Amino acid sequence: MQNLMKVVFFIMDKTLFSFDYYLKLFPEIEQLKNINQNPKYHKEGNVFIHTKKVCEQVKKLEQWNNLSNNEKFILYMSCFFHDIGKLICTKLENGEIVSPKHAIIGAKTFRELIYKVYSEQYNIDFYTRETIANLIKYHGLPLFFIEKTNLDYEIIKASQCVNIQLLYLLAKADLLGRDCDDKENLLNNIELFKDYCIELNCFYNKKQFYNNYTRLLYFNNKNIWYNDEIFDNRKFKVILMIGIPLSGKDTYIKENFSNIPIISLDDIREEFKISPKDSSKKVVTIVKERAKVFLRQKKTFIWNATNIIKDTRNSLLNLFISYGAIVEYIYLEVPYKEILKRYNKRERIVPINVIDKMINKMDMVEPYEADNVLYVLNN
Repeated sequence: MQNLMKVVFFIMDKTLFSFDYYLKLFPEIEQLKNINQNPKYHKEGNVFIHTKKVCEQVKKLEQWNNLSNNEKFILYMSCFFHDIGKLICTKLENGEIVSPKHAIIGAKTFRELIYKVYSEQYNIDFYTRETIANLIKYHGLPLFFIEKTNLDYEIIKASQCVNIQLLYLLAKADLLGRDCDDKENLLNNIELFKDYCIELNCFYNKKQFYNNYTRLLYFNNKNIWYNDEIFDNRKFKVILMIGIPLSGKDTYIKENFSNIPIISLDDIREEFKISPKDSSKKVVTIVKERAKVFLRQKKTFIWNATNIIKDTRNSLLNLFISYGAIVEYIYLEVPYKEILKRYNKRERIVPINVIDKMINKMDMVEPYEADNVLYVLNN
């Protein structure tokens, strides 16, 4: 957070937290004028009107003046982009306008936009981008947390990924920026969310666990209470590499893990002459069988593949946990222009349009997913 971005010189003057100014920086938000909302919940009009009202309301919150300049920037950007997912998700269903999963899609849309278009133009660093993306992803939680089947789990999970205090303020501004009949009741929900987070000890800081193993089991539905104390006697590690093609996974392994066995999906394809265009099921089956050899031997090894989809990572994680492994995720990222540069120098590489699709659908690794998550940037 310390190296926020060069463009934030303007946030030193509060008067420059201007919606019109941000609109010049990020004109994509203009498209929200074409996206209507359900008048039952948003009588104020289209998504653009709502977004502008949210950005106005956040500056009126009494907590606004107590925030640092970095926090103000992050919160304002979260307000500005919080509903960008509605560009993709909004549809008519049974005669009503709905936008299912717009927060999750919005986080991915924001991440891709910043990564491919604006990261270097405005010098937006990885941690700033991801802080904003996660606020977008979880922005609906304070409003609807009470409807969750396991609300403790959902709140504690969010606390591992976002600043809950900023999430609370974002949700409050979001609600104040809409016109609806039940606004007062919904505001009470948001205040109840704050009180409940304080009770869970995760409003001011992320929820702490007895150790990494307890946290890992809790978030992987192993019937662990968040205050349990699980003894950790594991002795070996599995390292899962994560990153789009050309992000430098192979180079990183060579430079840092020269003596650790590697299981690579690409190597298996080459060994068995399996085309990248063919189904990956056969490759994964072979790789898992080889991994089980190491797992039975309690031997540390590296699993090297893109692993950009969370369901894929969860499937592998459950396998590793079942054998008693310590699990470390290593996510690698380089600037998009570096991806293009490396692409132009390589032969027989994944087509750039395929890489772009992978960037679009990637599930960013969240801090709670493994015993340890390491983010290696600009390698």
